[in-house]
Amino acid sequence: MQLNIKIKYFLKISIIILFFSVSLFSQTDKNGGSIYSLFGLGELSYSSSNRTEAMGIMGFALYGDYTNSNNPAAWTRIPTTIFTSKFTLDNIRSTDGTKSAKRTYGNFNGFDLSIPFNKGNGWIVNLGINNYSNVNYDTYFDGSIGNEPYRQTYSGNGGLYKFNMGFSYILFRYLSFGAQFNYAFGNINKSVNIDFTNGSLFDTKNLSANNIYGFYFNSGLIFHGFGKIFKNKKFDDLNLGVYFSTPAEFTSNLTGRFNRSTSATDSIFISNGKLKIPLAFGVGIANTFNNKLTVSADMFYQKWDDFTYYGTHPAEIKNSMKIGAGIEYTGSKKLEDSYIKRITLRLGGSYTQDYLKLNGENINIISVSAGLGLPIGLYNSIDLYAKYNIKGKESNGLIKDEIFRFGASVKIGELWFLRPSDDF
Repeated sequence: MQLNIKIKYFLKISIIILFFSVSLFSQTDKNGGSIYSLFGLGELSYSSSNRTEAMGIMGFALYGDYTNSNNPAAWTRIPTTIFTSKFTLDNIRSTDGTKSAKRTYGNFNGFDLSIPFNKGNGWIVNLGINNYSNVNYDTYFDGSIGNEPYRQTYSGNGGLYKFNMGFSYILFRYLSFGAQFNYAFGNINKSVNIDFTNGSLFDTKNLSANNIYGFYFNSGLIFHGFGKIFKNKKFDDLNLGVYFSTPAEFTSNLTGRFNRSTSATDSIFISNGKLKIPLAFGVGIANTFNNKLTVSADMFYQKWDDFTYYGTHPAEIKNSMKIGAGIEYTGSKKLEDSYIKRITLRLGGSYTQDYLKLNGENINIISVSAGLGLPIGLYNSIDLYAKYNIKGKESNGLIKDEIFRFGASVKIGELWFLRPSDDF
């Protein structure tokens, strides 16, 4: 009877999430982000939670009372129903060494619902929608044709989200397993405008809309039996995690609109095609000392050399890799202790070789981050982080982006104690 109630409750929440996702994740114009989002599928998201963002890692080996949207094996120790929503605010300064520009914009990055069906066996079911990639750029240059000056503007917005549904389970006493089904979807909109200073000349505006969708799967394992192997309790909290994401084939529907200032807009269907998304894998390690200090590091790799767009591999796309390491410290988890002692402190850094190579140069990202976990009761918290990224360089015709990012997430637990109705 209790299991049936949980299933009904899960289905109700699933319908609510799907209903609200239609409006929450519609793409709108923004103020302009990084010019590097012009290429490929945009800027890829490596974030799995605000906890791991503050630690500079993806959390492949990190257990805890949080939802990792990448490695489902990390869910097995979630103690109660948890709903998490994530937000970011970015301030970007871009420069080519001569000119510079600043932009600020915010994003709603997604949410997850994790429900324990059997905590003893680590059987956790998760449903969520999270960011996959962002496209957000706006740039221009001035020129002239036959002594007639003009401005050419390039802009784009949109990106992809992923609807994810998965489960975790403890296969053996010391081995956690998780699997996740993902449906990626979204639109990438791009425009190229040519505006002449002379009003008697014809301005042009070309727009394209690319609707992309497809399925892929990912899974993970975390082993935590080193204390048993080495017969030493000092290794009881040492974890080794692995992650794997399958190759996939996304469908692309490309349409366009073209107009000149003296004629009506023409809308045309351009083509259908396929995007081949490559496999990805990761490995991580984590250890907790004295139930207070957690140290973790991990590595992620994706074979973008196998990426094809309508049967062709773009020359600017290459394999990507991310490595990161971080620490987390919580003085006490006892409710009777002072609030200051129960605040969690986090610090980390990462180095990313992005999947872009432009003008013969790899586009790399260096990041440092810090964050706080502010407890509200036993299972509720607000997780904050600040991150500083340097992407690209200001030489060889490239752009250097300095990104100051502030992230906040709200984690609401204890929802299981709100007994659902027996009627569905």
